[in-house]
Amino acid sequence: MQPIEEQLQEWRKEEFSKALEMMEKAIEVNTSQNKIKKQRDAAQFFNVSTNTLLSWVRSGAPEIRLESGMPLYNVESIQEWLMQHEQ
Repeated sequence: MQPIEEQLQEWRKEEFSKALEMMEKAIEVNTSQNKIKKQRDAAQFFNVSTNTLLSWVRSGAPEIRLESGMPLYNVESIQEWLMQHEQ
């Protein structure tokens, strides 16, 4: 039989592992549900290069420009744009 201190330490490790796993899943869900993405993240979402994404924008794909000049992309809007230009 383990001393109570060892059992408590083992329980803490298990609980910490469970909590860490839950946090990682929450971050993953939040990231995947975020519809507004930075340029690199939007390109990764569509599994294309940033040059391809910029080419789409030059062809009319929607882009959000902040006052700072930073481009952002609504992936749902780009998906709709792609569907409209499907051949």
